[in-house]
Amino acid sequence: MEGVILSSLVLFLLQPSQHTEVIIIHDYTLPGVKELAESFSERWAATTILTATPAPDLSQLLVALTSFHTNDLRYMVLLCSANTTWTVFDMVSRYNLESRRVRWLVLGEEGKLSDPIIHNIREGSLVGLIAPVNSYLFKILLSFVNQENQEVGVWRGRSGEKGKNSLDHPLFPDLVNLYRNFQGRQLVVSTVENWPFFGLKYLKNGTVVIDSGIDINIMNNLGFYLNFTYQVQVPADHQWGAVLEDGTVTGMVGEVVARRAHFTINQLSITGNHTCSETHARIIHHYSRETVVDFSQPYFTDSTTITSKAPEEKNRSLAVFYPFSPILWIILALVTLLMGPLGYLFSRVHHQLTQTFDSTHNERSRNVGPSFDSGRIKWGSEPGLRGVEMFCFNMFRTIIIQGNLLPASSWPLRLVFFSWYAFCVIMYAVYAGTLTAYLTKPSFDEVIDSLEDLLAARDRGVVAVVLTGSSNENMLKIAEKNTAFISERMGSQINALRYIGDGFYQARDNFLPQSYGIACPSGAPYISTLNLMLGRMVQAGLVGKWSKDEVAKIKQISDQGEKESQGKSGNVGQDGLAAKPLALDHLQGAFYILGCGALLAANVLLVEAFGYSSSCPHFINHHVSKSC
Repeated sequence: MEGVILSSLVLFLLQPSQHTEVIIIHDYTLPGVKELAESFSERWAATTILTATPAPDLSQLLVALTSFHTNDLRYMVLLCSANTTWTVFDMVSRYNLESRRVRWLVLGEEGKLSDPIIHNIREGSLVGLIAPVNSYLFKILLSFVNQENQEVGVWRGRSGEKGKNSLDHPLFPDLVNLYRNFQGRQLVVSTVENWPFFGLKYLKNGTVVIDSGIDINIMNNLGFYLNFTYQVQVPADHQWGAVLEDGTVTGMVGEVVARRAHFTINQLSITGNHTCSETHARIIHHYSRETVVDFSQPYFTDSTTITSKAPEEKNRSLAVFYPFSPILWIILALVTLLMGPLGYLFSRVHHQLTQTFDSTHNERSRNVGPSFDSGRIKWGSEPGLRGVEMFCFNMFRTIIIQGNLLPASSWPLRLVFFSWYAFCVIMYAVYAGTLTAYLTKPSFDEVIDSLEDLLAARDRGVVAVVLTGSSNENMLKIAEKNTAFISERMGSQINALRYIGDGFYQARDNFLPQSYGIACPSGAPYISTLNLMLGRMVQAGLVGKWSKDEVAKIKQISDQGEKESQGKSGNVGQDGLAAKPLALDHLQGAFYILGCGALLAANVLLVEAFGYSSSCPHFINHHVSKSC
């Protein structure tokens, strides 16, 4: 084979442009290689010559395949023996050096090179095969994954004679157009059971078949329009997948990275940041999934929220105390106790001023300090002046809307009474209205509606749980103990309905929005086609419709449970909020107050009786003998 013929053939096939680079790898085993290198270097400056003797230099190959400039297109011309060619493609496959911007042109016999190349290159790698028939006739073939050698034309040329262009198809077709029709291929999808996104059924013989779900609808439509079928493959660990610190990739994502699956779709979050979690006294780092796979554009966006156990209805036996907080009750009691002495103080000062400036009265009756009468204390009992105990009792009567029996003969005392009346009316109206609401409609324990509420709930023993694995059974922790589960809203809602029924509550606040996409192997050529089809589905509203359909199924299943326990979940129906007639359990607090008051009165009576008997024994003996 003459170098001039080989050089003309390569130039005809590649037709390099301004933004292309040519790298020629040879091992001196084929004739005419030296002339080809010299001729190509003269005609095209962006040419690199790599020698693969005695073995391919991995460092040079790594630089050649990874150092790209913007819009670069790189042609790798491999002019080596069959063994060297096999070694090069094995290294490229082992170290994931394939790229959609690299195109291969291999010279060799068709039967010896085609099968090894097809089985060792990644999806979308285009390899043009130059199969010499004789010294001047060459068959031009194209090889790519799942496609046998496709003859695209022949090339004829002699020394000093220009070759004739007889290519029936492009040697390197556009990958976007190429993958708009998968030619009826059967693809492998890695997934796990996760209805309503991807529901699976396990048959008695162990076979896994698809059931229903949002992502299944997406896959069925993609298969219909792109002309492919698919089979599901469940990873051994039944996990979604994460990139661990040692580089191990688990779950569904790991199946894609290992090329045992073409892609995975199943409520898979597009993680773009490095995260870490602490478990068993050690920190586990989780690296971004995007470092090992390529994600499609998002087809579904969800937000993170807090899912906790449904708040339980408060015990109504103490409902009479619910309208006010404990602090407000204490303040109200202190104010009521202080208003009596305050009213007495205003009345006494006014009485003294009146007596001082009243020159028409010559006599004044004053009793300074406490006077003891039958064991009772009276503060300043003067004619026309009420005692402090009378003021305290009337202030209490006013706050319970029973009226005031004390006359207000002075303007200072009138102003005190007026402000106290206004205060009592306001407090009574607020209490009565709030108490009516508490008695006629159910009230519940405090709920967790935000991250601030979650921090406050820690004092009540609530434990926050973040999903570090990929198992939905963690949702059972909400029902088992006082736990708040931080996860995506829709998935948490549906899984909670599945595993624990309607006994859950979801916070109103949303945070950390997350998107779901299809994970493909790095450099997958069909990702542009998937993005195009997913965009059409989202714009047409199909994904939203399928989501509502699947949620409706789980709501129908749990509808009976919701009717039996209305008001316990986050979405309480109108029936659960309807007014109900009062029963004994609504007003137990009032009976508690009456009973406590009677018990306190009995104790005070016993104390007084004991005091009288101690100070005047003959008084009791006299009454006992008289009664006998």
